[in-house]
Amino acid sequence: MNMLKAIAISAVLMMPIAATAQNVVAKTGDSVANFFKDEGAKVDVTTDSVGDPNLKVEYYGNDFSVYYYGCDNNRNCEAIQFFSGYQTDGSVRLSKINEWNSENRFARGYVSEEGSARIEMDVFLGGNGMSPDDFAQAVGIWNRAMQDFEAFIDW
Repeated sequence: MNMLKAIAISAVLMMPIAATAQNVVAKTGDSVANFFKDEGAKVDVTTDSVGDPNLKVEYYGNDFSVYYYGCDNNRNCEAIQFFSGYQTDGSVRLSKINEWNSENRFARGYVSEEGSARIEMDVFLGGNGMSPDDFAQAVGIWNRAMQDFEAFIDW
């Protein structure tokens, strides 16, 4: 076998190995939790009031929750939502939140009935999930939005 042919065969055989990174999925809490743990975050895996997975995450100085949606009997979920709430006792007016929402694309803010400012961002993962690199970009968008929101509400 000539050297060029051997190199080509070796390259083809190595391709599946390089592509084996598992997609981040929402089927259970484990995949998303493991992504954050691999990133060095502290993650508590719990369940919400209806039994769906729920994560409490401490990631690069930011604390937030991850809620799961579109679940079938608390498993095989389709989407997640990043969420963070701020006890502002009504100091953030609805007009300010509306301004935030009109200027920001991915994350949305609102004021709870108790007067707390909140921010959330949905990520649809579907049945096949999202590559770790794409998910990392979504997490980056979330982290930046959360930081910008905190500055916007003078947190």
